[in-house]
Amino acid sequence: MNRLQREFGRLFGAPDASAESIELIDGDGRVTMLVVVIARSRDWQALAGLLDGLQEILGLQRPVVAVDGKAGFQVWLPLAEPVAPDVAASFLLAVRRQFLGDIADADLALLPMLGGATRVRRIPALSAQSERWSAFIDPTMGSMFAEGGGLDFEPNPDRQAELLASVSPVEAADFVRALAVLSATDATAPASAEGSNVAAIGSYSEPRDFLLAVMNDPLASVGHRIKAAKALRPYFKSGK
Repeated sequence: MNRLQREFGRLFGAPDASAESIELIDGDGRVTMLVVVIARSRDWQALAGLLDGLQEILGLQRPVVAVDGKAGFQVWLPLAEPVAPDVAASFLLAVRRQFLGDIADADLALLPMLGGATRVRRIPALSAQSERWSAFIDPTMGSMFAEGGGLDFEPNPDRQAELLASVSPVEAADFVRALAVLSATDATAPASAEGSNVAAIGSYSEPRDFLLAVMNDPLASVGHRIKAAKALRPYFKSGK
């Protein structure tokens, strides 16, 4: 097993770096990795804003960033502990609302979504469409790929391994905290035309306390209370 294969195994649970695709769902039906696909390389600034939001607002470590070999970018967010598919979908949709509102639905894919694709093509790989290579990249150099989403040559495996080695899976506590921040943002957004009201809730030092308050608040909308209940599941499953 070479270094790139070891890093694949550590981050993605897929030690065979030559496999055609990576499964995002484990044998228990739980999500092990989240993927955001932006189809147009010229939307790099939107992706850069997403990366800033994940780190500065949600407090997560830097994810894996890649050019897809065609004309866009991918963000891979491996999870240290798998989560239920509905929790993963809620997180991805909240991230989309918070950070990617300017991207058209046709130019964006969130994986995995309920009932949708559960695999992502491995990287690096040669695209038959563009005859260019997908590759993991240093996100500080992402703007260099804003005019095209791939490499003209096969990326160096050792350099690819180095890029993966600099990333760690998202710990369960960090994921829950980030989901609480996203839920709080949704909860304090202006009410919709259907009148989904949310009560003015005081400040909380612990995400679990905030989520419990939302779930039990009779003035909060049913939708917000359900989201809070889903976000609380990891706490009670782990016995915290």
